[in-house]
Amino acid sequence: QVTRADAWVDDVNSPDYNRFVTIDDLSHPPPWFEKQKMRHNDFAYRWLVEVRHNSDPPVPGEGSAIFFHIRRGVNRATSGCTTMAEGDLVRLVTWLRADRHPCYALLPAAEFEKKWRSWNLPKPVKVSITIDRPTVH
Repeated sequence: QVTRADAWVDDVNSPDYNRFVTIDDLSHPPPWFEKQKMRHNDFAYRWLVEVRHNSDPPVPGEGSAIFFHIRRGVNRATSGCTTMAEGDLVRLVTWLRADRHPCYALLPAAEFEKKWRSWNLPKPVKVSITIDRPTVH
């Protein structure tokens, strides 16, 4: 459960870069907290999965704070996270288990086609996606 005191440090100059932290005093948060807090008074982090990117050890500037979380809108972009409808994320969370050694590969289809064998990934499947766009009058 993400609390109001939780943050994921995205400051490349911090010794806590790309790490989860909980601040001690919400009435006097550090200057960086407002930008890096994890709870934004919405539903997006009700379910959250950390993508272990650049984490052992983190290298400043190589990416941080990447998650699967609930999307805030179909057409709303993120800064690196993967978002999905809450039901889909819940299904993913119930499937994920460390002993299964899950691997997340986010690649354009052509790159996945080139790398799936050498990376020992599942065989590619053809997926068609239809996005309904609102009609403007």
